[in-house]
Amino acid sequence: RARVPRRRAAVSRASSTRARAIENETATEATAEEAMPESRAADEDIPAPVGTATKEEFMAWMTGAQRLPGQKLDLVVDLPEGRGLVAREEVRKGDSLLEIPDATLITVGRAVAESKLGPKLAELQEWSLLAAFLAEQALALEQGDDSGVFAVYVRALPRRTGGVLDWPEADVASLLAGSPSLRAARDRQESVEAAIVEIRGAFPQLTPGALRWAFDVLFSRLIRLPSRGGELALVPWADMLNHKPGCEAYIDDAAGAVCLRPDRRYRPGEQVFASYGARPSSELLISYGFAPPVGENPDDFYELVLGVDPDDRYADQKAAALRNIGLRPVEAFPLRLSGYPKQLLQYASFILCDPEDPSELPELAQRALVGNKALGGVLGALTRGKRGTQGEVLGGDAGEIAVREMLADLTTDALARYPNSLEKDRDIAAQDPSKPFKSKKGKKSAFAAELIDDTKEVIGNDGAFPDADAWVGVFSEPVRQTQRSVAAVRVRVGERRILAKTDSEVRLQIRKMKADAMTKSA
Repeated sequence: RARVPRRRAAVSRASSTRARAIENETATEATAEEAMPESRAADEDIPAPVGTATKEEFMAWMTGAQRLPGQKLDLVVDLPEGRGLVAREEVRKGDSLLEIPDATLITVGRAVAESKLGPKLAELQEWSLLAAFLAEQALALEQGDDSGVFAVYVRALPRRTGGVLDWPEADVASLLAGSPSLRAARDRQESVEAAIVEIRGAFPQLTPGALRWAFDVLFSRLIRLPSRGGELALVPWADMLNHKPGCEAYIDDAAGAVCLRPDRRYRPGEQVFASYGARPSSELLISYGFAPPVGENPDDFYELVLGVDPDDRYADQKAAALRNIGLRPVEAFPLRLSGYPKQLLQYASFILCDPEDPSELPELAQRALVGNKALGGVLGALTRGKRGTQGEVLGGDAGEIAVREMLADLTTDALARYPNSLEKDRDIAAQDPSKPFKSKKGKKSAFAAELIDDTKEVIGNDGAFPDADAWVGVFSEPVRQTQRSVAAVRVRVGERRILAKTDSEVRLQIRKMKADAMTKSA
């Protein structure tokens, strides 16, 4: 039988499980901090021609050289999001919009065909290949060669996107402190730095600054086209569409042209949106540099990591039993405002179980997790937001209480890791990043305190940021700091809402279960 640890053992095991599961990640973070540059890239590191094409030049290129057909949409550059597409006439639900010719797309095949880097380019991974091609085109323009087919498009791309690749390391550490997004952000930065080293091994003429800018553009603009087998492409014109949480209109190929079929009606003057996919605010922040206002993203979740304690006397046997059913000894589970997957409790009950005979572990794994196999070992990808009907929490009523006590301990620990008070974070999250902070009752707001010291010299009383150009992506560092601060705090507040609700509900369940147990024993 699976014995259930006592309360003290369950808490200790839970804390140790979490700590051990991320022990290696912490060591990696320390190494990364030493290797990371203090700032992502100075403006002079980005090829000078980037961002120099006017809106008119870009539109002339699209309608002329690229033969873009007549559109129901206009390109507007002064939206809250910056660039965007707005309906110039009534747009009905299901209309075929965009209709961008296939020849306009920058795909892996097209990049290889247009590049002058030679056959070695085709040996790179697709993301690295496209980044190398973009960097090549931008550097060629800097050297006076504007003969490339996509020269105007490269000149029209923003110099900065606001994504995490452009963040100074100090901001990554401070703005994402306490959040699982910190690890994700550093993973992104480290993977790109490694890719840059690999690319420059083959093409040393491509500068680190140009490549970093190219990856930043790819993460914020690259589109995966389902009807073409998930092919990745840069799609000029379509990449001007902004994301809206809950939108169900997707960019895809239709009969040789890239189209968008809106999921609702738009009146003239309304901004038309597309979906970038069901992404939590943390992913939107890391890739695109923005986060929706708190509570507006139905796809938000907090990623909770559980794993087998390396100090468990049966650690190796438990890991093997999990692998035998397609799971890993460390798995991530989504906590949402609407609840958490039952599989989280089932998985937790297995990693906490303590049978007298380790040969029972394969059978216990089957009992706890049968029917919850995951492709590639990623349980959360299949169970996200869903409650399973198969499998069981080991240990009966005592086991049900033990795993919930563990979950309550983990949510409490997670909440304690955020450095700011919730009141301070809510104050910042409520701000409009395009306007200066508002003081309350004569006191300096938390929003102001979060920003760097010289922000006050840049933010005017009229609410406008001077020297800000949404078209080319040129903003002063204090402006970028403001935008990063507000977006990051929106993510933190959203995560804390989920953790607090989970903690409250789980503790209520524990009290009820214990009361029921006492009633049964009376």
